[in-house]
Amino acid sequence: MARHRLQRIALVGLGALVAGALLVVAAKAAARLHHDDAVWALAGWTGPFDLKIFLAAGDAVLDGRSPYPDRGAIEGQGGTFYVYPPLLALAMVPLSTLSVSAASSIFTVLGIFAVMGALWALDVRDWRCYVLALAYPYTRDSLGIGAIGTFLALIVALAWRYRDDARLAGATTGVAIALKLFLAPLVLWLAFTRRLGAAALGAAFALGLALLSWAAIGFRGIGDYVPLLRELSDLEAEKSYSSLGVLTSLGAPSTLAQALAIAAFVALLALAWRAARSGPDGDRRSFTLVLAAALVLTPILWLHYLVVLVVPIALARPRLSALWFVPLAALIPSWLDWYGGWANGDLPALLSTVLVTATVLVGSLLPARGSAVHPATPTGSPAA
Repeated sequence: MARHRLQRIALVGLGALVAGALLVVAAKAAARLHHDDAVWALAGWTGPFDLKIFLAAGDAVLDGRSPYPDRGAIEGQGGTFYVYPPLLALAMVPLSTLSVSAASSIFTVLGIFAVMGALWALDVRDWRCYVLALAYPYTRDSLGIGAIGTFLALIVALAWRYRDDARLAGATTGVAIALKLFLAPLVLWLAFTRRLGAAALGAAFALGLALLSWAAIGFRGIGDYVPLLRELSDLEAEKSYSSLGVLTSLGAPSTLAQALAIAAFVALLALAWRAARSGPDGDRRSFTLVLAAALVLTPILWLHYLVVLVVPIALARPRLSALWFVPLAALIPSWLDWYGGWANGDLPALLSTVLVTATVLVGSLLPARGSAVHPATPTGSPAA
């Protein structure tokens, strides 16, 4: 039995290598005909912006240096420095030993597989949904700049799939938080749905990963990390696509915008708590509401964060439906050149992003159809 499983894993691995190589070859051919950031990143023809920052952080770890900038260095240019938790810098070490071109191709292939893996973990078997998810502007943005949004979508999907296994749910939730702090409310979802053991393990796992990864880099930069995040938030929050960016662009003072964001966060959590007790589909709706709360509270939000929207869509509609087409509406503002790396208070860009995101989340909260209410997958079962 174990031998057959190893053979199956080897075949899947070989198939993934072949598929990845074919994707890169196809991208190199397509890149000659059309300039697209995601295609060029896959072809290795460009160094994606975020990926180069991650690779530099991996280089710093290899050299025994801190991957973090000195305090005050981000003033006026926050987006050019590494500010993620150290776990990501450690994960980037293998890629940092390669050329930027090779690292770009590998990272982009893995990002594509991450989106596909997220949908597969959520029991989506309609191939058209995979095509649409990869065509979303948010997915292409994540792939084009070398962000980790696609990998976060996979981890969040796994947290849902293994929600009734305390160890796996805790581990996946902890990894998600250790990579991106805005996903910390996932622990509250586990608590709301009475998975207290998984919630405790998730919090402990996140803390343990944070401490271990800081220890692995000699605790370099740990003393200045919280002030660094505060400085970054002050610099970028109102220029991003976050709720703070939207509210301040509408004329709200910064203090009022923060209060409104917190109030909306608390309200969404209250709805998530109530949904968790409202019947067999309450688990899924509670999960969606907690993800919405996380997106509302984060002080900085870029378009590639919204790749995680594939998770509530897949949970609500595991087969092709109108909901799968909603994120494509973001292509229209993109064609109108409303979107950029920074929102910078541009109301058309901000409001169109809010409209698409809200439509997806509200649509995902409607009653699930068919097999959208996924039963828990027991550990060790064939489906696992």
